[in-house]
Amino acid sequence: MAKKWHKVATEGDLPVGQVTTVTAGVTAVCLIHTAEYGYTALDNRCPHQGGPLGEGQIDGDWLLCPWHGYEYHPKTGDPPAGYGDCATPLPVEVRDDGIYVQVEEPEHRPTVSDQMVQVMTDWGVNVVFGMVGHSNLGFADAMRRAEAAGSLRYFGVRHEGAASFAASAYGKLTGRPAACFGIAGPGSTNMLTGLWDAKMDRAPVLALSGQVDTQVIGPGAFQEVDLYAAFEAVRTWGQTVLTARNASELMALALKHALIEQGVAHLILPNEVQ
Repeated sequence: MAKKWHKVATEGDLPVGQVTTVTAGVTAVCLIHTAEYGYTALDNRCPHQGGPLGEGQIDGDWLLCPWHGYEYHPKTGDPPAGYGDCATPLPVEVRDDGIYVQVEEPEHRPTVSDQMVQVMTDWGVNVVFGMVGHSNLGFADAMRRAEAAGSLRYFGVRHEGAASFAASAYGKLTGRPAACFGIAGPGSTNMLTGLWDAKMDRAPVLALSGQVDTQVIGPGAFQEVDLYAAFEAVRTWGQTVLTARNASELMALALKHALIEQGVAHLILPNEVQ
């Protein structure tokens, strides 16, 4: 894995004697500021049971994990004598424009979501309105990579209803579908009013819903809603993506139906498939 420096803060953001959680690329980092060592950094995951070290505190010479009070040296990550858990120290540089932390960048392997986003953009759908949350992170990350590559534009909104109305308006004005994007449960049902607008005015829209893991559908998992049933009245076509084997085909079919039938095509994306 390649190593890369990321700016995580500016001097003055973190007072002496304080710790905080910052993000270096996609890595959560515990940034520490002490009078003795200046700025130091540890991997944010406590090696004991995974607690967030950036939410801990400095107590004397030690950084305390907020979960169980495990102690770590703020510079080396070493525990007190006699203990074996050691937090991972990360290189820090204080530069003219801020504080930088070096982390290993994991090599990306294409995901099911990457494949689906590629099909989506190949069909000319390069505008997405939506909100990111716990049950659509995999697909959101694939869209982030596509946006970085210049093949997609993502517009974050404050309510999923705004996303579906925006996608409906885009379809009416251009004749081409845009996508609206929400999480499981109420995040997706919030899109229904805007999608009804698209249905009534025959505007092509691709609706993308995150969903809870398939293994917990049925017993009443957090934010679980039968989205296939909920969207029945507004869609012209819909499917749940259950396997990588036909994910690209389902994306192509969704866009085909949205364009030919001039309406709402709906794809449900369970968390574990993304």
